[in-house]
Amino acid sequence: MYEELGDDGRRRYTLNQITAEFGVTRPTIYRHLTKSS
Repeated sequence: MYEELGDDGRRRYTLNQITAEFGVTRPTIYRHLTKSS
């Protein structure tokens, strides 16, 4: 979800939308992204 881009070239989903979808906190998302990099 984080890597998806909209038609305008910007991120398709905000971090708030992602956290709401998965029921996790912002730090959880950032920890996951750090592991993937």
